[in-house]
Amino acid sequence: MVGQGRACFSLFFIFGTMKRVAFLLLFPVFFPGFRAAAQLTPAGERAYELVLRMRFDEAMAVLDGNHETGDPHIPPYLKHYTGFLKVLISEEKEMYKSFSSERKQLLREMESGREDSPWHLYAGAMARMQWAFAAMKFGEYSSAGIDLNTAYRMMQRNAELFPDFAPAQTAIGLMKILIGSVPDNYRWITRLLSMQGSVSEGTEILRRMATSASVNAQYPFLKSETLFLLSFVTFNLSGSESDRNQTAELITQNRRLIEESPLLIYAAAVFYMHYGENEKALRHLMNRPAGKNYYPFHYLDYLTGQAKLNRLDFDAEVWFLRYVTGFRGSSFIKSAYQRLAWIELLKDNEKGYHDYLFRAKHRGGSLIDGDKQALAEAEGGPSAKPDPGLLKARLLFDGGYYSRALEILTNPGSVNLSDEKQQLEYHYRLARIYHLSGNEAKAIAEYQTVVESGQAQPWYFAANSALNLGLIYEQKSDLRQAEYYYRKCLSLKYTEYRTGISQKARAGLSRIR
Repeated sequence: MVGQGRACFSLFFIFGTMKRVAFLLLFPVFFPGFRAAAQLTPAGERAYELVLRMRFDEAMAVLDGNHETGDPHIPPYLKHYTGFLKVLISEEKEMYKSFSSERKQLLREMESGREDSPWHLYAGAMARMQWAFAAMKFGEYSSAGIDLNTAYRMMQRNAELFPDFAPAQTAIGLMKILIGSVPDNYRWITRLLSMQGSVSEGTEILRRMATSASVNAQYPFLKSETLFLLSFVTFNLSGSESDRNQTAELITQNRRLIEESPLLIYAAAVFYMHYGENEKALRHLMNRPAGKNYYPFHYLDYLTGQAKLNRLDFDAEVWFLRYVTGFRGSSFIKSAYQRLAWIELLKDNEKGYHDYLFRAKHRGGSLIDGDKQALAEAEGGPSAKPDPGLLKARLLFDGGYYSRALEILTNPGSVNLSDEKQQLEYHYRLARIYHLSGNEAKAIAEYQTVVESGQAQPWYFAANSALNLGLIYEQKSDLRQAEYYYRKCLSLKYTEYRTGISQKARAGLSRIR
């Protein structure tokens, strides 16, 4: 499943455990066509590969060219997959409406295939799961809930019938991760429906699928799909250094595969940027495949601009302008204009700063955290304008340039601490730099200062400090302190980045249970 940026991977739906019934292990004997049907032909594998590389026209040429794909469910499923990716990446309402009608025929084709094939229920379930994401993107939550419930039941039945069908294992791994990250106040639903799962259990399944030579030989497309999911699950839901290192190793090992797919470049770039490895992210982004054979993925322009800005390269402006002029959706538009305003601020162009903030106020949506923060700055007046020194330190920190960021913060006169927010942010920035530079004792002291001083304030500094204290104590196996700070994080009242921070705190509580 893919979306625009990290916010799209704040996954809000629930799936359940895949129950297996022992006697159903004999189904391959009763259905001798099973193993043949489960295989894709070279044409089927090629079509799947082209979809994941976002070379949609070429994929459709294979699917419509009377090539044998290995299973009759594959063509309608891959056509649905393509339509879903186009809708989610473009965010165009008209495309969403148009494909809503087309997909009904594709579902009928999937449902009319052989029921003794493991692709029968799997394709239908995955198509409904995909469309639920698209429906949520456009605010149709009731429709999404119906599709998700149907998808869960179909996938559950498929796992009972075909427990060794590897593609379904990837979906099961994702389901277990989602169940493990369900908020505490909704856990009664999972208990009522006997749904079981955890982030660690689901992550292990995904990693097993990504590293299994036999699975990847039989289903080559699973390598790309599981690598994509692991990248986002690792930095969104896992606090484990081991998980991070294993996912990083997988990304390194599959460099050639990543270089051929804008989707995987997106996943790798966001992964590296999250962990402050800006140069690695930028190399992927600057060398990404492009041209008329690839479906436009404008968000990569936004990410390139962000990676450039993280090292204070003002030619980031070109990439943000490409994004706001080329992308027809609403996500990250306000955020892009905010960053264009920051560039002008850092160039000491006050008028340019306010001109871009005016556009941030009036263009784009405000559903995701980044756009909400951009709107808050645009509407906040003079008090919302960032201090240039603190802003430079923030951007350099985000890029992993910790020594440069620390030099700014510790250089007298480089930052202005004239109000309470700036003073709190100063200690927060120090805490983050010390934390990721390996100076744990200083990081804990600064984080605690921020939590104590900022817990009653509306900004995110105290909440994210509490979250990071939870992560530090979890790594130290001090689970009592870890739980205290995760719960402290969830108890605070603030609006900035609340969705992502709260999700990580809940995932932390789930891990230490």
